[in-house]
Amino acid sequence: MKPEGMVHALEEIHRLLKADGILIDIHPFAEDFMVEVYQDGRLIFSEPRTGGSTEGYRLSDEALEQVVQRNHFVLERNEQFDYHVYASSIDELFDYYAQIDAYEESIQEELQEARQAEIYVRVEGILQEAGFGAEVASHERVHIACLKPIK
Repeated sequence: MKPEGMVHALEEIHRLLKADGILIDIHPFAEDFMVEVYQDGRLIFSEPRTGGSTEGYRLSDEALEQVVQRNHFVLERNEQFDYHVYASSIDELFDYYAQIDAYEESIQEELQEARQAEIYVRVEGILQEAGFGAEVASHERVHIACLKPIK
């Protein structure tokens, strides 16, 4: 979504919220997700998953800043947390990524696709070598903010 559309959507939310209402915003940081492998709860591999676009997350940050600057909302709280999605296999994890990227407007370049394939092969090898109890995960840092409307 273009930044103007995000700001317009937030302005509409402002219009619809009651004076005592709140807006909860949750979205990832504008950085690559990490592909991680755990063995018995211990991290044994971690590498950025490149190729996914983080532009929308950066634009979300900017849209929120704009509506706060325009005095539509006041930022009550702003926190962050780690979000993990565990998968039983690298195939399952990459299916999850395909769903995330399904509406992405940019097209992956060949270099990014080759990089994804390289990570896929390495993680598959690590999982096989680690054996029972190994699991793969997607890890991302996420913003969560509470905004109160200024009426």
